Amino acid sequence: MNELLKSLFFVRTCLGCGTALPDAGKDTVFCPECFRLYSQLRSEECLHCEKRMDKCRCVPENLRGKVGWSAHLFSYYGKLSRQIIFTLKMKNYLPLQRFLSAELAALILEATGGDLSDYTVTFAPRKPGSVCVYGFDQAKILAKMTAARLDLPVEHMFGHTYFSKTQKRLKAFERKKNAKNSYFLKKHACRRTDKLLIFDDIITTGSTLAVLVSLAEALGYREIAVVSVAKAL
Repeated sequence: MNELLKSLFFVRTCLGCGTALPDAGKDTVFCPECFRLYSQLRSEECLHCEKRMDKCRCVPENLRGKVGWSAHLFSYYGKLSRQIIFTLKMKNYLPLQRFLSAELAALILEATGGDLSDYTVTFAPRKPGSVCVYGFDQAKILAKMTAARLDLPVEHMFGHTYFSKTQKRLKAFERKKNAKNSYFLKKHACRRTDKLLIFDDIITTGSTLAVLVSLAEALGYREIAVVSVAKAL
């Protein structure tokens, strides 16, 4: 009923340019021109492996030797990528969440060759203070939506301390120490499968994920991969 009322009184607009999308489907967030720009974002070349960004499996330096592979949709560079991440973090916008979860599900199927046996999904939890301010955890939502599309189990394995600094305000060498002091294994956490997918919205230095990977290894996970919407250059 809520979705019907919204469709009657509110016309969805393109996330990129603000153009009205009166006939938009539930997963549509871009007009044709901005979807073309989004597709270009995905097809940009990685500076390291020279593959398309959505084909790139390069692992950030802090994660090398710790994860089997890393996958992301695009690089965090340029106006459109920043608008996507800003909206994902600041607005509990269901059409974008649906769109990105579908994109991530397809990305994971390609990265694994379709073999999803023995995988569990988890996520990098948002800072509790930010959850209170914005009312949601974007990585948790993406992980749950994507896992549902792939019929995979989801575990809320990690906790985030209340008193910690915001990663984006720190220099690279400060992020490692802050991340180590910010995350912990929840009391009920246990290994249910051998393989683990850890979701985050954006990978910058990989410091946060490196801590989460170490915590997951302590539980006995043998194969760990990280999945994100964007990767900072």
